[in-house]
Amino acid sequence: MRILRTSLFALPVLLVTLAAHDALAVRYAERPLLWNRTAVSGYAAYGYPLGNFAGDDIAGDGNHDDNWPLGWSIEVEHFVARTWSLGFAASFIDFDDQDVPTLHTNTNTYSGFIRIMIPTGTEIRPYLRVGAGGVQVEFEQEGAYRFDSDYAFSFQGGAGLLFLPRRWLGINLQALYYWGDTEETSLGWDAANYFGDDVPPIVGFNTEYATFSVGLSLFFP
Repeated sequence: MRILRTSLFALPVLLVTLAAHDALAVRYAERPLLWNRTAVSGYAAYGYPLGNFAGDDIAGDGNHDDNWPLGWSIEVEHFVARTWSLGFAASFIDFDDQDVPTLHTNTNTYSGFIRIMIPTGTEIRPYLRVGAGGVQVEFEQEGAYRFDSDYAFSFQGGAGLLFLPRRWLGINLQALYYWGDTEETSLGWDAANYFGDDVPPIVGFNTEYATFSVGLSLFFP
């Protein structure tokens, strides 16, 4: 009889203990590192002109110096699945002309993008990235003028590495190729009046360059 009473007392204690253990297991189960999370990122990048954007055959207007100009970008993205995200990026970089050091070509690119992560099971995640949007070219002659082009179609693609030393922090290494369909894009009537043209001048070349960047990402929640 004594054994029966002891068993009846121990059984509820055992059930409560098991239930508490299961609750803790659910509560402290590892959460996905990326899925259903939002990242805000900032990048610093070196640029390198390519194609006609760096050609020597457009003196004073398009043969940009390959002196690795510094640019920057800011991005917001949301991981809608475990291995890919959708985002928006704003990128800015300034190139100097080879023949006229005071002539600068500034590119402002606004685009949507998709980033596809390669699952590795570690804190280091390689990824591929592709995006499209619009690019604006600014011609700036120091102390004289600045003319902004209309927006034109822009494409970019590349790859990188995301390192996650903390759940809330990411470090990015990234290489991207940019191409903008700006050759026939108008600079507007302000430029026509300044240069005395009957019609607005055009950019005259496509924006084509590569960037190599490092960035920090903050993840929420």
